[in-house]
Amino acid sequence: MISVRRVEPDDADAHALWDEQQADLALRYGSELPEQPARFAAPVASLVGYAEDGEPAASLVLRWSPYATGPGAIEIKRLFVRPGHRGHGHSKVMMGAAEAVARRAGACRIVLETGSEQPEALALYDRLGYSRIAPYGEYKDEPDSICYGLDLPTRVLVLTGALGAGKTTVAAAAHELLAGRGARTSHLDVDALTQAYPADAADPVNRRLLWEALGALAPLYRARGFGNVLVPIAMDDAGDPERLARAFSSHAGPAEVTIVRLTAPDDERIARLERRECSERWLAWARGRTVEMEGELEALALEDAVVDSAGRAPAEVAADVLDAAGW
Repeated sequence: MISVRRVEPDDADAHALWDEQQADLALRYGSELPEQPARFAAPVASLVGYAEDGEPAASLVLRWSPYATGPGAIEIKRLFVRPGHRGHGHSKVMMGAAEAVARRAGACRIVLETGSEQPEALALYDRLGYSRIAPYGEYKDEPDSICYGLDLPTRVLVLTGALGAGKTTVAAAAHELLAGRGARTSHLDVDALTQAYPADAADPVNRRLLWEALGALAPLYRARGFGNVLVPIAMDDAGDPERLARAFSSHAGPAEVTIVRLTAPDDERIARLERRECSERWLAWARGRTVEMEGELEALALEDAVVDSAGRAPAEVAADVLDAAGW
């Protein structure tokens, strides 16, 4: 088994493996290949797989695709396993690590280019569920070139919690943290989507309107290549996660929904509500409702993780939320 590490773009082990790959390809295709760049534009990650004895055994690079391969597409380059380490499933491990990186980066799809003289690579991509796509890139007119793609489901991170728990503020902070990492992410403040008057008598809080609005908006964000979505919303019905997964579904299937519940003591949540610019009528209702909601959400237990927001800066809470969600 190999252990996969993320390395710097100029890592010596990675570059040694790249050079070996070029020599291997030259033998397979019977000609010298053009000199390859030492660095890639729009890099996402360079990965090296190390054998148990510490020897670098495999490499792989991910970058945002510079080609017309669809919005939010990450391209895999430099997948290579040294001959002495082949036959142990290392390529599959490297591809699994690459897909995890692509998901965290907010990619909507993965693309790659290989060739007819690499039958083991073709078999690997077929086994992993990749589909052949139209040729692209610098070798698209070469008869040996074969390209693959894999659509990734949209990932939705829900921040739930009672009134005053900090859902919207923490979601905004999490969005900033993800943007700082270069992840393709959208933040939808869904409270605004329910602000419609008068409400339908059968839908007094415009909840049905919300799901319809999200279903209409989701394809727009997907079409722009945003594979990560942050949604601050009180998930107070057992069917809400499925509704959200359906609203953000795509060709890759239902969205992957992760729910993190924010908590804080009643008095702190009420104090936060009192600092808002709001009517006294709304505040009188909200003081009682936040206490009820806390108990309801705790009993419903839809969340995958719980993060305490009491007395903490939004950025600190956001970092814990992303860690708890595996984002």
